[in-house]
Amino acid sequence: MSSFFSVAFPVFFAGVCLVYFVLPRAVRPFWLLVCSWLFYLYDPQNAGFIVLLAGASIVTWAAALVLERLQSRSARRICLAVTLFLCFGCLFYYKYFGFFGEALSGLLRAAGLRGFAAAPSLLAPVGISYFTFAAAGYVIDVYRGKYRAERNPLYYALFVGFFPCIVTGPIERAPGLLSQLKSPPPFEYHRVAGGLFRILWGFFKKFVIANTLGGVVDAVYGNLQYRGYTGPVLLLASLLYTYQLYCDFSAGCDVAIGAGTVFGFTLTENFRQPLRAASFTALWRRWHISLTSWFRDYLYIPLGGNRKGALRRNLNQLFVFLVSGLWHGASLSMAVWGLLNGAYLCIGKATEGARLRLARRNPLYRLRPAKRAIQCVIVYLLFTSCIVFFRASEVFPGSAGLQDALYVYAHLFTGWDSLFAAPASVGRVLASIGLTWQTVIVLCFGIAVVETLESAPAPVSRVIRKAPIVLRWPLYYALCLAMLLFGSFANSGSIYGRF
Repeated sequence: MSSFFSVAFPVFFAGVCLVYFVLPRAVRPFWLLVCSWLFYLYDPQNAGFIVLLAGASIVTWAAALVLERLQSRSARRICLAVTLFLCFGCLFYYKYFGFFGEALSGLLRAAGLRGFAAAPSLLAPVGISYFTFAAAGYVIDVYRGKYRAERNPLYYALFVGFFPCIVTGPIERAPGLLSQLKSPPPFEYHRVAGGLFRILWGFFKKFVIANTLGGVVDAVYGNLQYRGYTGPVLLLASLLYTYQLYCDFSAGCDVAIGAGTVFGFTLTENFRQPLRAASFTALWRRWHISLTSWFRDYLYIPLGGNRKGALRRNLNQLFVFLVSGLWHGASLSMAVWGLLNGAYLCIGKATEGARLRLARRNPLYRLRPAKRAIQCVIVYLLFTSCIVFFRASEVFPGSAGLQDALYVYAHLFTGWDSLFAAPASVGRVLASIGLTWQTVIVLCFGIAVVETLESAPAPVSRVIRKAPIVLRWPLYYALCLAMLLFGSFANSGSIYGRF
């Protein structure tokens, strides 16, 4: 049940809610703490790591109390440094020890030093990247005086281990969530109904769109070295994976935000139509907002941000995206993914003035819709060029990392002549990777529904709750029916649940 999309989760969530709304409001946070830990204990492989979650909660809770009482600046810095070392030390040990150990062992063997075995790969606890960042951010906020240390360890433990956030985020901050957890609001039908619709919306995006796209993408990326796919198929699979990743990740966040809404808590919106962004900078302001804002506030700005000249700004940005890539997975391919994103942002900033001057003379940009469409397509293609390294990462079973990514790029311009020389074979190739006419129709309708309902500036659940009942209920039934008829339930895991 470490995934929102397993069969057990709806049963678990229904049971939690039934008891939650029967209990007195003062007791509800402690019930949620018990349920959050039960959620974490459900997976036998992950159950032993509950000690790590409890330890991170206790250490950072105690450290924040100590930080508030210390008067000496040097003592406070030492306390903060030790706490962050413990937090990120555990994260490094479980997620990166094997990766860096293997790299070091390879360098030593290349230098002729034998007898150095590669470090063993360790099973990373579910959600370690999320609860570590939430706990570390809390300690830093207390150190900076932005938030008072929480006295009650149970409230704080719930903040760190709150089960809707621990699998795919969003990464919450104490000022935003902890105060809400301490005073849950009473039952309100419209709020609960909106939260349940948001969960349903996440299920629809996951099972009807993300998993269906995933079958096509896996058919290509899972057999790169054996099927001899050429440029058109490789490009199509890469473009589809970008949208699959968005639907898969945002679906998990939809379920998390919907679950929080049912309980009466407002969680951070993690996506704001990122694939409609007209610039690469805008895309990253709308994608995985809780993580990018965390890196901005706790890494980029402390490094100097954009206050120390263009060169320092670019170096800071590249470093932050390198760390972001490694946060997603301990692999060289993920590091390249992060650096490439950072490089695009730096280039975009450096050429912003020249591009604005050229845009004024571009006849295609005289019509605003045409201008925006062209910009969105360019940004989508740039993002996809990075996503190739993301999908090829060893984090995904059967992937060979950079070797797969380089294979894609080496064969990207091959086979385009067959589109015209043998058009009849195109349909057979598409069918071989799972893109039948039925699948294409389902995907087109599903994506059209997603893009239409998510085009409003407000969250989709709020938009739907304002619609007349004669429109709402048919939509509810249509989403459920679409999942039953066209949903792909083979993969219940979340892509970002790996991180």
